[in-house]
Amino acid sequence: MPIVIQVSDLKFTTPEGQRVLEDVHLRLERGELVCVVGETSSGKSLLLKLLSREVQPQKGQILVDDRNVTRISKERLLHLRRRIGIVPQNPKPMAGRSLHEALIFKLRVMGYAASEAERKAIDTLEAIRLAGLRELPVQDLSPANQKLFQIALAACHEPGILLIDEPFEKLEFKDAQQVIAGLRHFHALKRLAILLATREHSLAQQTGGRVVYLHNGIITDTSPFPATPQEPLAAEPKAWRRP
Repeated sequence: MPIVIQVSDLKFTTPEGQRVLEDVHLRLERGELVCVVGETSSGKSLLLKLLSREVQPQKGQILVDDRNVTRISKERLLHLRRRIGIVPQNPKPMAGRSLHEALIFKLRVMGYAASEAERKAIDTLEAIRLAGLRELPVQDLSPANQKLFQIALAACHEPGILLIDEPFEKLEFKDAQQVIAGLRHFHALKRLAILLATREHSLAQQTGGRVVYLHNGIITDTSPFPATPQEPLAAEPKAWRRP
């Protein structure tokens, strides 16, 4: 499969002199789901920001869709970012619109015609299993459905790459299971490349994707964490709303 992200010899040091990324090598193939697991402050969020060129690395090469993002022009960077969907760790609160309205608003701002925006919005909500809640105000979603909606919002314009930061943060186990089920269904239908960063290595292993570990500034296939019993993946739940 074609490689959509190729990271080589990536290093990053903070202005205070702290080395966060020591020598990172990573690849992501088209249609692949990869989870980067690491402890708090290990550099997971930083890695995602480097990939989208929100932050500039001091050393190393980052190829996204065969473009070197460390040297890309501003014009080409804007075009490249349309190929990337980003789910931040702490998304801005969104109130006053239904799920459907929020997706339509984003798509129209991006320049899609009304009919195309409608198609993409409905298709995305169906893929993430939120179609039954399309008229519900975003602020009334359950914690799990809030996470799934953020994925839908980032992916509604059909990017080739999706970067997701800490999708299980502050969720109870059953809610995390719902997010996993929705994400797996979405990925099975859309087959876009997904890079997911999380602290939860047991949950990452249940996503069905390849799991790598960011530890001491490098990425490895071998877990540095002590083995823990995995709880079985729950049956895929239906979307629900708060009573």
